[in-house]
Amino acid sequence: MDSSATPRVGAARGAGGTAARPADVLVEAVRKGRPGAFEAIVRAHQDRVYAFCSRMLSDREEALDAAQDVFLSAYRNLPGFRGDASLSTWLLKIAANRCLNAIRRRATRAGKETSFSGMGGGDGDELSFEPRGRDEDRPDRIVEERELGTVLLRALGRIDPESRSLVLLSDLEGLSYEELAEAAGLPLGTVKSKLHRARMALRKMLAPAL
Repeated sequence: MDSSATPRVGAARGAGGTAARPADVLVEAVRKGRPGAFEAIVRAHQDRVYAFCSRMLSDREEALDAAQDVFLSAYRNLPGFRGDASLSTWLLKIAANRCLNAIRRRATRAGKETSFSGMGGGDGDELSFEPRGRDEDRPDRIVEERELGTVLLRALGRIDPESRSLVLLSDLEGLSYEELAEAAGLPLGTVKSKLHRARMALRKMLAPAL
């Protein structure tokens, strides 16, 4: 893949001569069909998306499938991305929906192979998806770390998936209440209420281990 075709972020300017955000530059580059632009987006966000999916699903292979599906969906829907939220928030919203769907259909889910072929943007290149993932983000390593980690993982698994998603997006990813409401498609008051109840439930479950 020709790296010279990737837009130079530092040289980009937005309206009025102000510097455009790197994500804006890359999104625009993808829309213009520039080789390597979408691959740059994947490289920048794949670890974070995979870590979220891993915590939601507690299964490495399922998390990898879900994370890859996030970027396939993003690639298809990027032309409609309006930029109301940051690109990372938009990707996490897709990730939350994918994980919730995966949990709902776990019992009957059939494996489905999907390829990044043709998305690389140049001469038959296939876009690679290889999130390194921090070692501590591996579900098996989280469990192995210490007893409290085991209790926390089990506690997260005992709350409903939607509440688990809200806790992870808020307390680990740092999304605001407004961003959570947008990501979950719920009224702001409902998000605050569900998040409060989820935190209280987790605190009650974790109390004996603290």
